[in-house]
Amino acid sequence: MLKSIKNPTAVLCIAALLTGFSACKKSDKPETVDPVTENIYSLRVSAGSPAASYLVQAGSLNSGTITTAGIGVATNLTTMTAKNGFYYGIDNDSGNLVKYTSNNKTNTIVKEIPFKQISWAFYSSFYKWKDEKTLVLFSSNASIQFQYAILNVETMTITSSGNINVPLKADHYFWGYNAAFVGDKFYLTYTQAANATDLSDRVTYLAAMDYPAMNNVTVSQDNRFGAPQHYTLHMPGSFTDNGNAYLLATPNTWTTPDTNLPFGIYKVKGGTTQIDPDYFYELTDRTKEEALGLFYIGNGKAISKILDRTKITSSDAYGTLYITEYYVIDVINKTKTKINIPKSIATAFSQNILVENGVASIAANTPDGFYIYQYNISTAAVTRGAKLDGVNSVERLDLIK
Repeated sequence: MLKSIKNPTAVLCIAALLTGFSACKKSDKPETVDPVTENIYSLRVSAGSPAASYLVQAGSLNSGTITTAGIGVATNLTTMTAKNGFYYGIDNDSGNLVKYTSNNKTNTIVKEIPFKQISWAFYSSFYKWKDEKTLVLFSSNASIQFQYAILNVETMTITSSGNINVPLKADHYFWGYNAAFVGDKFYLTYTQAANATDLSDRVTYLAAMDYPAMNNVTVSQDNRFGAPQHYTLHMPGSFTDNGNAYLLATPNTWTTPDTNLPFGIYKVKGGTTQIDPDYFYELTDRTKEEALGLFYIGNGKAISKILDRTKITSSDAYGTLYITEYYVIDVINKTKTKINIPKSIATAFSQNILVENGVASIAANTPDGFYIYQYNISTAAVTRGAKLDGVNSVERLDLIK
């Protein structure tokens, strides 16, 4: 069944992304973090053979060399997300939800709590930040029941949790989870796939509900496209701009056997309970290209990965072939503009783009080497920044402080 063994190679790759490799200790001090001066950026990378994951911090992405040499020992902490100096993830030994820091040598658990409110799994879970102190966690519970848990990250307490009541057809499972907050509304989009074939019903469903109660659920349908981006735990697939939500449909080879469905942007107007029937922006020639990810850069624009679909014969292609280009997607004017970066290895579902102060830092493994390219959002100029030495892939790129 797809929901449990979907694309075994892909599952193993994503599972690897969630396993950390740095020494870990628990803190007996109050919840504080040591001041960060030079090291303000965090990279979660895969390195070595056999590959292992490392958390590496660096003071600059503009120049120099970033390496894992002499850094990192095994741990069972995952990195779900990071904000304001802290990482959030799961301790794979205990299953606890953890808040921790890192300093290139040691991961220190600041606080951990039991996490039984929802069924967490890398292929069926995702999250959304509601504000600076509220992280909302979601699961599909083995793809048959949507669940939520609202986490206050300051106190590390679950303030509310429960089921999201949306109907599931017999002999089907939920797939393709994409979501957005607009004001006091939460929008969850998904499709339903058949147990027997793993093919979707080629419909995108929108469940609109009140936040934080997660009630007054209204479900509508749109049959123009049928595969919202999946694995949004690992890479953003939506953003909110000017009170509207924009979300990505991506029936890519990695996550679905469906063919001849469009890759594109759909829209939910704030305050409504349906996908905007008058808006859809198809991004690619669906037989030749795939689109992955929406990294918001402001003013109705986002960066997306556009892949050469003609060269993808299996999930292995995403991590071995130079088939990825980066484009700025303007969802208002429905245009896309190529960023001047050589074709790179996709590392499909990875958060390898960081937007900060008018610059998008893009970690790209090209034939010229592995570098962090600096894209100036205002001028569209591109410069080649820090070199990544001995690194196989970048799983996350975060601003820590």
